[in-house]
Amino acid sequence: MLQPGDLCFDIGANVGQTVEALIEVRAKVVAVEPNTQCLPVLNYHFRDNPGVRIVAKAVGAVPGEAMLGFHGTDSTASLRADWPFENDQKMRVEVTTLDALIAEFGLPRFLKVDVEGFEVEVFKGLHHPVPLIYFEMHSNEMQRAAEILQLLSKIGKIEGVNAVSGDNTRWLLSEWVKPDDFVVRLGDPLPHHANVIVKMGVR
Repeated sequence: MLQPGDLCFDIGANVGQTVEALIEVRAKVVAVEPNTQCLPVLNYHFRDNPGVRIVAKAVGAVPGEAMLGFHGTDSTASLRADWPFENDQKMRVEVTTLDALIAEFGLPRFLKVDVEGFEVEVFKGLHHPVPLIYFEMHSNEMQRAAEILQLLSKIGKIEGVNAVSGDNTRWLLSEWVKPDDFVVRLGDPLPHHANVIVKMGVR
């Protein structure tokens, strides 16, 4: 789904697991991560790669500052105060928006958002359709996935929705479906953890 040279945004880059996969297909990557304990790892692996830009910020609906809860480099760091993980460390971080990142780096072909329950706020800061969007989904917060799809529908045409398993090893649907059909087609019980992929039309 990606070609060499495609611009990709990795929002919530952690220590670069997704960045590694993207540079394997020779994509250009903007890796956005606010956790200062993750940044030394990102810099060590990618700062000399001309195809990777590292942005030490969080992403939200509006620019400003927010409190990040985290535990070392664990991938549970979140701006949500009620996120149910043992994030026993706190730090104030700078917040930017997807629109601001697009203004600085250009429109990505692929946008990955994995920010531990803060995804809705991230997408509230987007007003440009993106060809491929990937975001985390939890079965106990399916209303958030539905809200994201509604937000995206307001800024462009959604051509199809699908999902992959939490470990990214298999598709959960045999075909791309309409946003309104997505939750029903996933079936019952819903997967505890999965990643939604959205295809949007871009003029």
